[in-house]
Amino acid sequence: YTAHDYFDLNERQNDQFRKRLLQFHDWHRANELPLYARLLRTGAQRGEKGITREDVAWAAAEMRARYRVLIVKTVDEASPILVTLSPAQIKELEKRLAKANEKFAREFLPADEDKRTRAQAKRLVGRFKEWTGTLSDEQEDRIERFVKAHMHTTQMRFENRKRWQREAVGLIRRVRTQKELAPRLADIFVQPANHRLPEYVQALVAWESDLTELILDIDRTLATEQRAHFLHRLQRYAEDFEALSAEPAVGAQAGN
Repeated sequence: YTAHDYFDLNERQNDQFRKRLLQFHDWHRANELPLYARLLRTGAQRGEKGITREDVAWAAAEMRARYRVLIVKTVDEASPILVTLSPAQIKELEKRLAKANEKFAREFLPADEDKRTRAQAKRLVGRFKEWTGTLSDEQEDRIERFVKAHMHTTQMRFENRKRWQREAVGLIRRVRTQKELAPRLADIFVQPANHRLPEYVQALVAWESDLTELILDIDRTLATEQRAHFLHRLQRYAEDFEALSAEPAVGAQAGN
């Protein structure tokens, strides 16, 4: 559905996309989901008695490693279709990216500073609640302080997002062979620091350091039921991934 939101694919492209998407899901279920399950179970074991700084660093490194593998595979599967996009389709892609950016800016970067803080804090509080179930007033206040301290980072992240969108679309427009497009497009996502302004790189270092402190502070204040919710959610996701990875492949049949 997301692909259709951004790409106005013709019938032939759509058929190829469907086939490659099913093959991608088969690969992901067989190769990545078992790894996700093991990582989640390990995370639950490590977080049972409290999260340490080393745990946060371990989780971040593992997520980045899996993200890199996922991106390379995604780009490899998408490149044969991307090189067939017409100028009109690429122009339509730019319009839809601009529309999505306008929506993000409207929701999370309003001109009024108080509204901006509330919107961003609500978003981050919601993400923490997904894992803890509930948050105390003190925990929500701690999250809001983090948001206020990094308001400029959110704006910089948004500007960087638009920058790599322009770079990616520019590559799709200029590079018309899969062999050349795939590695160059993947590099934007796999080596993001190479495509960021120096001041944004510095801001992200501070943001990641403070996010670690935020996670540790919230973890130290978790009530028994909050930690139980967190551990149960990790285990439930692990079980879901294990169940999905055991399902039969469908991409091969779809391609016949």
